[in-house]
Amino acid sequence: MKKLMKNGLDAPLVPILYILAGLIALLFVAVFHQYDGYLWTIGYGVLMILGGVIFINTSTRGKKKIWSSIINSELSQSSYHVLDLGTGHASVLLQMSDKLSSTKKSMGIDIWNSDDQSNNGIEATEAIIQENDLAGQVDIKTADMRSLPSGDGEYDLVVSSLAFHNIKPKIERKRALLEAVRVLGHDGKLIIVDTGHNKREYAEVLNQAGMDSINVKTYGMNGWWTGPWMATYLVMASKKQN
Repeated sequence: MKKLMKNGLDAPLVPILYILAGLIALLFVAVFHQYDGYLWTIGYGVLMILGGVIFINTSTRGKKKIWSSIINSELSQSSYHVLDLGTGHASVLLQMSDKLSSTKKSMGIDIWNSDDQSNNGIEATEAIIQENDLAGQVDIKTADMRSLPSGDGEYDLVVSSLAFHNIKPKIERKRALLEAVRVLGHDGKLIIVDTGHNKREYAEVLNQAGMDSINVKTYGMNGWWTGPWMATYLVMASKKQN
């Protein structure tokens, strides 16, 4: 668990509480033995532990598989000038390192909230960038997705992994989406991978902002955060030429 926390576990309190609740339920049955409804308690305990394990798998393995499939199927150019919104431990930038521009520095921004991801800090992420020899291609900055430190049309590609749902309320998510559109160049692509129940909201805002080729997709077990009721989804769009 210590290694998981160091490497960056999404919303770390959630799987811990799920697994703890499951263990307490099973311990209760073990101590008090058979009673009316004890099978329900066993079922509850098992499901809570399973939900926590599924959550950890999605955080550590599943989301990487999702991004790998996106990179392989959607990014046809040899290089991109990239902005990563809510970069965390820069895992998306690392996965697409061979597609990062060698002439323009890509950037990852975050507000570094440890409730969103364990061990979340700019120093840790800068060290990861250094260890992977990407310091010449990537800058890491502290910045808010609702007010980006970038010029209009600056990037070929704007990506975000499991960050938008942390912005509340809805009007603030809209601000962040419009900022992503603003810094995206013409013919550029916006790729949002997220969870929660906001995919229609995102698609509607992007449509109103004049984005083109809006595509929405929901992923299976690799994207479950405890179960199918909290799935990972993709919202992807392109910016039209003037």
